[in-house]
Amino acid sequence: MLQCEIVTPESKLYSDEVNFVVIPASEGEMGIYSKHEPVVTTLKAGTVRVTETEGQEPVRYIVAGGYAQIEANRVIVLADHAAALQELDETAIKFHIDDLKEKMADLKDDDPNRAFIEDEVKWNQVLLEQTK
Repeated sequence: MLQCEIVTPESKLYSDEVNFVVIPASEGEMGIYSKHEPVVTTLKAGTVRVTETEGQEPVRYIVAGGYAQIEANRVIVLADHAAALQELDETAIKFHIDDLKEKMADLKDDDPNRAFIEDEVKWNQVLLEQTK
């Protein structure tokens, strides 16, 4: 078995023993079983697929940015952003993007909050793509 953790700066989304994990590494998708060679890789926006038991449908998490640390019997996904796919609500995401864009329209170009809001818009657009 393989210990899998998915964490963001805000919270730990997942922690359990699993059979297999697929991550969206910057070099391409990477499949991880126990006894994997140690490696650290950066993540691109995509889906982490966690198969808890062989033959079971994977649990899916959307991630963007960050990196993964892989050891022989452990994988830690340290993502800048992450969300459980089954918890996404397309309507709520669209509303949030519109709200963020309205806030951004009210900001001056040199406002320090602009970069944060732009990042949130990009993240929510990644989430929106995954709901389709």
